[in-house]
Amino acid sequence: MSWLAHKRRRSRTSKYPFMINFELWNECNAQCTFCRTLDGDIYDQNPSNSGTVPVPKGKMSLELYKDVIDQAKDHLLIAVLYVNGEPLMYNGLYDAIRYASDRNVATVISSNGELMTESNSRKLLESDLDFLKVAISGFSDETVLVQHRTCHIEKIKENLKRFAQLIWEGNYRTLVMVDYVDYQYNSHEKEAARQFCADNGFVFNARPGNLFHLEDDHPDLLAKEKPPHSVDLPLNDLCEWPWKVMTINWNGDVFPCCDYVVWNDVEPLARLEAGKTDLAAVFNGESAAKNRFVHATQGRKAIDICALCPRTDTAFKY
Repeated sequence: MSWLAHKRRRSRTSKYPFMINFELWNECNAQCTFCRTLDGDIYDQNPSNSGTVPVPKGKMSLELYKDVIDQAKDHLLIAVLYVNGEPLMYNGLYDAIRYASDRNVATVISSNGELMTESNSRKLLESDLDFLKVAISGFSDETVLVQHRTCHIEKIKENLKRFAQLIWEGNYRTLVMVDYVDYQYNSHEKEAARQFCADNGFVFNARPGNLFHLEDDHPDLLAKEKPPHSVDLPLNDLCEWPWKVMTINWNGDVFPCCDYVVWNDVEPLARLEAGKTDLAAVFNGESAAKNRFVHATQGRKAIDICALCPRTDTAFKY
């Protein structure tokens, strides 16, 4: 139904989204240059603002998360349990994964791999996680620390190798993908990362890097980088997210996609309250229908966030 509604450019879509992104907690231990300051403040990506006020931080309650899963479980294919934070910092992560798994909803997390201790890894597998994505920006500390300021690749490698061993020992079905954040300065290490994945049974993926704020610490490297996307913006293709996906911020704010959570001063489609809000009414409510109508009739250029977006389907953000 969501696919047909998108193709026909209707303002109403399926009763529920097939994918929901949950910002369980937007705290992170990596302090990546494109995302946060050294002090951990999250950059406001809204170019209309001065950028001096960081994006507010907070945790989603398990009560709200479970309420959303309960309402959408018969329609939901995937629960993506991160947006802008490190999910392994959220104390309720394993309960959240198990709650979705027990209701036949697939779960996905993305981690920097630093906190994948043996205990955490066992709990991820025992909670029946479906898909783990680990993002790295090189295969030596020299390259990784350029962007992932507080991560150490040797520790991450050991964590991943142990995770592979635990999967084999327990015959778990969790799929692991190592997501290589691809730059000119780390391209010489990409094949070593690819071989590491082949040796350990992981999927290897390479994606364009994010050059935002790279000039702050490494202007010499930025000068040698190519733009991460070669497409002209705004794209002409009709975005799929408003028809198929919902993003829920830690405070219950509902957005059409995950980019909204790092833009200050953007009105949500609604704010959810556990036990009080009808999720289906929000997904086809007045604000969501208006957003789709603008997309369908005026294109991405009519919405600031969408005008700057290079994505063409419901793929990963990061």
